[in-house]
Amino acid sequence: MTIAPPPVHDVILDEDTLAQLFFDVGHAAELIGITLKQLGARQAAPALTPSLDEAYRALVDRTIGGVQLRYRFAGEEWCDTLFRAPAGVRLIRISHTAALAVDDQASRNDAARS
Repeated sequence: MTIAPPPVHDVILDEDTLAQLFFDVGHAAELIGITLKQLGARQAAPALTPSLDEAYRALVDRTIGGVQLRYRFAGEEWCDTLFRAPAGVRLIRISHTAALAVDDQASRNDAARS
């Protein structure tokens, strides 16, 4: 049995849409965490705990390489990874709720085959 992975959304955002995303997360979602990726860093910097506004400003000002937002909205946990792209800001979005459901199903299938 093949299990389809959870959907991953990949889109380029313009500045207005980026601002709307941060507004929406700040006003309509439950923010779980923010992680910054410094320019040129291979890994994120977990020691930094910026506010949503600080993360937005750093991304817009290009003083960081990327931002990861984790939040709950409409009963699901989401992870948005944002980083600068030539045409704007690239957004990679995945539902952790859906990803965990896929992982649970795969584990049950493995157990059933054992």
